[in-house]
Parts: sequence; structure tokens; C-alpha cells
Amino acid sequence: AQRLEAIVRAHDAVPATIAVLGGRIKIGLSAAELDYLAQGQQQGKQIAKLSRRDLAIVLARQADGATTVAGTMLCAHLAGIRVFATGGIGGVHRGAEQSFDISADLSELGRTPVTVVCAGAKSILDLPKTLEVLETQGVPVIGYGTDEFPAFYQRSSGLPVDTRVDTPVQAADLIRRQHQLGLQTGLLITVPISSTAAIADEQA
Repeated sequence: AQRLEAIVRAHDAVPATIAVLGGRIKIGLSAAELDYLAQGQQQGKQIAKLSRRDLAIVLARQADGATTVAGTMLCAHLAGIRVFATGGIGGVHRGAEQSFDISADLSELGRTPVTVVCAGAKSILDLPKTLEVLETQGVPVIGYGTDEFPAFYQRSSGLPVDTRVDTPVQAADLIRRQHQLGLQTGLLITVPISSTAAIADEQA
């Protein structure tokens, strides 16, 4: 998180990492607060993962929590933040036709007007079904410099995105037009991981 914040600052923007601490939604964390969350998760402390359904509970208990993509989207929207970056989104798990295990990230993208920039979703998920759900939710899936949906640690899943942009200006124009339409859905901009950090398909 600190490295990502440094990158944001280097591009003349203001980072605002989001979490819940002491029953309060925090938009922007200090270095000490970031360390507390990271060390707490490493040490097995009760740092809850918060989605839409969990926020009121944790606030009422005056507890701590790290937000999922869905939780971050909701908090960002409440704070007037239109864009945030994360590693990857959740999706439809394999065997979901029996388990109904589908990430709340997908439904949040369908009802909260925040743009999520990420490296796609992990290949262990059912990516074709994940993209189908996003289509049903009315969420545009954009490839930044790619025509194919990235799979987190893999640069491509072999599945097509809805459209491609190749510059920040093109991405910003697309985001602006989405907001001009007044659509209450999110926008997903997927950026493949660098080739030096990616893993081969057979390793996934």
C-alpha cells in the first residue's frame, strides 16, 4: 500500500487508502495506520474483511477492518472519490452453479459509480462466468493497452474485453462520459501485470 501511495504522489495525485479503524471509516491512512493493518493481518489479529454487508456491523462495534473491493467502492463513493486502484477483483468461483459463491465485488460494480483499476481477476476463478456477470450488471470492462482480460498474475486470460484504451487521456475521457450519462454503475479498467512479474500459463 505504501509503494502504491508513493506512485500516486509521484504523479501529482493524492492517495487515500481506505479502511475502518475504531468504528470510523478512514479515507486516507497514516504510515502507522497502514503498518497496524499489515502487521495485524500477518499476526492473525481480528482484522475483518469488510464488504457492503459488514460496514454497519463493524461501525456499530467500533471495530477495525480492511475493505474489500466492494467495501472500498462504497466508501470511496461516499467520500466523492471516483477512481481507485487495487490488485484484482473477486469473481465467480468455479462450481458456483452449486455453491453460488460469487464475489460481492461484482454486484457492487453494478450499482456504485466508481472506476476500479486493477490487473483483472485470478485465474483460479471462473473467468468466463465472471465476465458474464459483469455484462449482466452493465459494467464496461476496459483493457488498458490490451484486447484481452488479464488474469492477475497472468497477462492474459484469452478472453476479450469490451473495448481498449491506450493512453490516460482515453481512459479519462471514457470515465467522464460514463459519469455524464449518470449511470449508477462502475467501470472496470484492467491493466496487465508487467511481463517481468507475470507467471506463465502453466504455472497458474
